[in-house]
Amino acid sequence: MRKLILSFLLIPILSGLTIAQIFENPIASKKSHPNLEITKLEITDTETIISLKVTNKINSGGWFCADKNIVIKNTKGLDSYDLVRSENIPTCPDQFEFSYSGQILEFKLYFPPIPNDIKFIDLIENCNNACFFFNGIILDNDHNEKIRTFEKGFDLYHKNEFEKSIPYFEKVLSGEIMVESHIYGLSYYYLIFISNKLGSIEEQEKWYDKLLNSTIPDKQTFINELKKEIDI
Repeated sequence: MRKLILSFLLIPILSGLTIAQIFENPIASKKSHPNLEITKLEITDTETIISLKVTNKINSGGWFCADKNIVIKNTKGLDSYDLVRSENIPTCPDQFEFSYSGQILEFKLYFPPIPNDIKFIDLIENCNNACFFFNGIILDNDHNEKIRTFEKGFDLYHKNEFEKSIPYFEKVLSGEIMVESHIYGLSYYYLIFISNKLGSIEEQEKWYDKLLNSTIPDKQTFINELKKEIDI
């Protein structure tokens, strides 16, 4: 009975907690500055916090600042959210002056909260000089991990280490497909192509059947490309 009473007492306390969505090192489809990275993106009931770092690659000099006109947008919608405040970064035209090559500046940008169902956002600095942007930032930790897995398999494939690349492509295709992406079609493509190259017709047919029965985006495009390359 004591445990039961305690559990009921905890309910109002727990219901008042803000549970954040946290995305570590989220991947963007395109960005303007190679030395600028998003290290973390947090979404709570009250705000969206984007943590970034910029690494100075210039031997002498170098500067960085963030304009006050920065927005985040729903990549696949019209929703837009203006910057509320920034932390540890000068607002242009004020600048942070780097002291040496390799120096890292870490800062945060704060925005209003965004809906939980948004999977892709753009971060855009609207200014007149050296403006930064990130397009298609992926708000799905599982999908970000699958992209990294695909890239490992892709790297091995291009080193002609075909058998070593197979588990990576297989891992990409494991589980449910929750986010629209070409990595799924490409994983099918490489698994089928590798099976053919290794003379494993049974594996080739298995993966081709899985491709035919899949619901991946642009499925027919990958089927057409395979038909050009191999006899299936």
